[in-house]
Formats: sequence, C-alpha cells, structure tokens
Amino acid sequence: MLTYYIVHIFSYILMINRFFGKKTPDTFWVTNISKRNVSLTDLNYDIPALSSVNLLDSRHHYFTRAQLEASATSGSLFKKSDKIKIRKVPPQKARPVLVPFDRETVMEDRSRSAVKVEHIQYDELKISDDEFAKENADLAEQDRLGKYNK
Repeated sequence: MLTYYIVHIFSYILMINRFFGKKTPDTFWVTNISKRNVSLTDLNYDIPALSSVNLLDSRHHYFTRAQLEASATSGSLFKKSDKIKIRKVPPQKARPVLVPFDRETVMEDRSRSAVKVEHIQYDELKISDDEFAKENADLAEQDRLGKYNK
C-alpha cells in the first residue's frame, strides 16, 4: 500500500515537471572535422579546429534558426560541408580518466632513501660579508680602474 502511494506521488511530480519545468533549449550543433579553423563568412564566425559548437547557445552567439538554416542550405555551411558537419545530437562529454592510487608503493616515505646525502661544512667558507669585502677590496678597486685582467 505504501509503495502505491510512493509511485503515485512520483508520477505526479514527473507530470508537474513535464508541464511546468524548464524547457529544453533549442540547439544547432556544428562540428569542425578539419585540422584548421574554418571561417563561416555569412555568419561572421570562426569554428576552432577539431571542435563542436552550439550556434544557438544564447550565452555566446546571437544567431537565429532561420540564419543557420539559410547558411546550411546555400551559405558558408553548405560550401564548407567537407570540413564542417551539422550534428543532430550534441557531443557527449568525455569521462575523466582516473589514475588509481596505490598505497603500497616502493618508497613509503621520504625518510628512507637509496642515496646517502652527506652535508659537509667547510670552515674556509664560514666568513662574514665584511671579511669577504676586506679581502677583495683591492681586486674591486683594480676592476673599477680597468687594471684587472681576467
């Protein structure tokens, strides 16, 4: 009895969505099958290479169906039918390829390494900037005067 009510309510919701829901937008899909951009001169639009475009998308284009059908019968869509195909259905979105994550890796963490790194401290390199400047002052003066040969 409970399932009867659930099915009845579900069918009522579908009926309301069918009559009062959003209408599907009108589409006019065009696919460029060439490796170059193709210019539609009568529509003043370039279709990128190897891509599909909905020319009736109101967010990006301002074409009417009459303009597009006229172009398909005798305009630039008709002339370039070897490079451009008119689609009846929109292209499907490609599913993202997910790389599986393997928790059992060869190197579990960075604390272990196959290469041993040694940090060597040299006493000769432990001088201050002032001491370095005093040692090299005479070379800097000769360089400024142009007497220092490299």
